[in-house]
Amino acid sequence: MSELKLENCRLDNRFDILRCLGRGSYAEIFVARVVSPSDHLPPMVVIKALNTNLQGEPDAELERTLIENFQNEAKALDRVRHPNIISCLGRGTALDLDDRLFHYLVLEYLPGGDLAKLCNNRPLPLNQALFYLEQVCRGLSHAHARGVIHRDIKPQNLLLTEDRRTVKIADFGVAKIKLIETQEGIITKVGTEIYAAPEHHPASDTTPLDALSRATREHLTPAADVYSLAKTTFMLLAGRAPREFARRPVTRFPSEIACERWAPAVLRVLERATQNDPELRYQTVAEFWRELQAAVQEAQVEDLENAPTKLLVKDEETVVAKPRAERIEIARSAEQRPEEIGPKHPTGRHLDPSRIIVPIAGSIEQGSAQEATLQDGGASAAAPSNHFAARRRPLRWLATAAFISCFVFLLYATHNYVSSLRQGRTATATAENPSPIGRQLVATTDVNLRSGPSASYPRVGLAERGSVVRVLDARNNWLEVVIVEHGRPKEDPASLDRGWVNAIYFDPK
Repeated sequence: MSELKLENCRLDNRFDILRCLGRGSYAEIFVARVVSPSDHLPPMVVIKALNTNLQGEPDAELERTLIENFQNEAKALDRVRHPNIISCLGRGTALDLDDRLFHYLVLEYLPGGDLAKLCNNRPLPLNQALFYLEQVCRGLSHAHARGVIHRDIKPQNLLLTEDRRTVKIADFGVAKIKLIETQEGIITKVGTEIYAAPEHHPASDTTPLDALSRATREHLTPAADVYSLAKTTFMLLAGRAPREFARRPVTRFPSEIACERWAPAVLRVLERATQNDPELRYQTVAEFWRELQAAVQEAQVEDLENAPTKLLVKDEETVVAKPRAERIEIARSAEQRPEEIGPKHPTGRHLDPSRIIVPIAGSIEQGSAQEATLQDGGASAAAPSNHFAARRRPLRWLATAAFISCFVFLLYATHNYVSSLRQGRTATATAENPSPIGRQLVATTDVNLRSGPSASYPRVGLAERGSVVRVLDARNNWLEVVIVEHGRPKEDPASLDRGWVNAIYFDPK
């Protein structure tokens, strides 16, 4: 092994090489500080250097092929620029400290690690796995639309930003390429065996089913990436690589997750996506993602419908905990009848006019008179009565003032409540509005679906006017929804049906 001498040196008077992040078959990865950061270059970047001598002295043909593929990677990255694909910031050639010529790419620095490290021996929760997979599907669909098939999708090539909220696809075609000499000539073997589709291993055909036509191999389709994406999904959910399913379909989950309600439906999707025959798989990433979403939603609906009724004992009072679906319906009914709820006190409790307790003058008079009678043994109580009457006057004023104050507060709170209903029509969870999760809403206009709870996130789909959506999550005034029924036919069939929307553009169904 002959490594490049680049650490602690300045590359092309632009990059100060700090340390080596890792080495592959024919490439070395370094993190570098930009000497003069600008709009084009951030403060930190990654230098991916081609080293054809990492596996020993190559022959001339192999070296030429490696250089060509390295250059093709740069062209591919320029072609598929996308928020969920690593950015190529430049390229060049240089000499290391031993005067060896090498080619390099300048790539975006993603310090959050990769998904393999994140989920190794620690399965991701279903929602977190879907959060990352949706981003990978968006980036991969864009690459396919631009005519690029990745051919090495795996958790190690899915990198995270520093906050681990964004995942980006990396490694578009250099270190993953190997050449195998056969009697028939040179055949290209691509990708990691655990994740790569069978058509990426043309020299390993052993059965008539696996012996696909050479024309199919030469013209790979997006179904090859769908296969690798499904194997990646397995690792995210199971916390381990699908080694037992190398070059064959995924047919079972580990016992620790096989008992999850969503497992059978999700497993059916992965089994179809990992069929050996490409024609039996999902043909596009968008189709795979829709089926995966539907499988998860199917399980969530069953959870709502089958949730048992529980009896809870609290403060010696038996409380019936209704199934979530029923609680949602009750909450919706309550929202539609605000006059039955009444406004809220700042303490959080609803104010009920029938339960406001104030002193009543008549009651005081009656009690005082009875007290005077008992003290005097039935004698005349004119003087004590006058005495008590004088003491009652301040109490009457206090009672009247308290009653008026409560009445004014009720009017003010009611005004604020009605104003919030008129202004917001929001479906988000507030003090006056129960949790919206699980509810169905209707779009009052065309609304963009975004990848996150803010208008700054990229657009991923469209909820047309009249579309019916189901709420999955809520953050402030933003809702994560999935479209149940489109208001009109989709203009872009590849667009997603799940995303974040502003709640003000939706009404309860």
